[in-house]
Amino acid sequence: MTDSGQPPVPGWAPKHEGDEPQPDQARPTPPDQTAPFAGDYNATMRLIPVPPPSTPPPPIPSERYIGKYRVRGQLGRGGMGSVYLAEQPGLGREVAIKELILSADPVALKRFTQEAQVMARTSHPNLVQVHDMELQGDVNYLVMEFVRGRSLREWLNEKRVPPPQAFAVMHGVLQALDYAHRHAIVHRDMKPENVLISDEGMVKVADFGIARLMDDTGAGSTATKTGTTVGTPQYMSPEQVSSSKVDGRSDLYSAGIMFYELVAGQPPFTATEADGPFTLMAKHVQAPPRPPSVFVPGLNPELERVILKSLAKRPEDRFQTGAEFDEAMSRIADQMCPGWQRSLEPGADLSRMVPTATPAVPIPVMAQHAAGVVSPPQHVIYNPAPPARSVAKRSMSCLSLLVLVLVAASVVGALGASLIR
Repeated sequence: MTDSGQPPVPGWAPKHEGDEPQPDQARPTPPDQTAPFAGDYNATMRLIPVPPPSTPPPPIPSERYIGKYRVRGQLGRGGMGSVYLAEQPGLGREVAIKELILSADPVALKRFTQEAQVMARTSHPNLVQVHDMELQGDVNYLVMEFVRGRSLREWLNEKRVPPPQAFAVMHGVLQALDYAHRHAIVHRDMKPENVLISDEGMVKVADFGIARLMDDTGAGSTATKTGTTVGTPQYMSPEQVSSSKVDGRSDLYSAGIMFYELVAGQPPFTATEADGPFTLMAKHVQAPPRPPSVFVPGLNPELERVILKSLAKRPEDRFQTGAEFDEAMSRIADQMCPGWQRSLEPGADLSRMVPTATPAVPIPVMAQHAAGVVSPPQHVIYNPAPPARSVAKRSMSCLSLLVLVLVAASVVGALGASLIR
């Protein structure tokens, strides 16, 4: 795969005709072979062709195969059909296989085929990779990378995601979206259900089944225009609700909703079942989001500004690329949670991912001025004690004077007594 060299936004790369898969060439039929000796049965058995190692063995009645893949179980059901866990014989590789339920609407089949073509043209560590396509009867199957782990939705349902890990999840999501947008791919359904976190701590964005290629020409244009309102109301952008003009900034809005939910513990817009999905859609278009600090008092003001910018109603007021969004978020994450990039790794110590404490050492006066710190004026009173020797001399002089006074008084008293006699 080669990069188109187009700028990230709005220079969306077109779809090239050379990307379409070519039909396999017909294989020549091998000539008939006969046994060299009519009675040599061992030689005859040796001439029986052996199937290549990649060919799966004949299925056991209790097992099910989809093409050459042996099904091991059902992982769940998606919007288009069931998702199975399977194994590729010979390699022992686990894969996830998504089926498309046979539908009368040909657009559903076109979207499904579009997903295979889109994902097969991409390769990024934060994107779920597509390996193969299988056709069994009238049902199409997409063979994808199997991510052993859990979805972000499952994680949010269990507990609050700690801040270092919230930053790490969003970093992987924004990296994946930035790569996809540079290759003219819009996800159109970004939500926690489509974000997978592997047991090794890797973030994977999945399900580009309703992604729109930005090239509206050719065979894909019907699916593009029919699917403009496809998405999840909780995470749809304002332009996705009210307009057919959607680009990568719509995905960044949906990512901002996810970021808000990770930080505040709940999405910015909610509605009851009685309200219906149109209430949520109207809020995305008209209602300003409440600052996340309403739910998290003392939230970093810079972090709050980044979140609210990602939720701007007009696309031109948001971050224009995933890289720009990721850079602004990562700068704040470095200040709040040093080492957050490793927070999803097994055994990561989140208690160490806190801002470094200020050392309890007096700051020199010059350093205070250089840092703009002004110390309050200090009033010092100089009152030294007299020398010990001087105190001793002064004490002896007073004592001598007192003794002389007493002696003089005694003499005067004695003289007075003698005169009276």
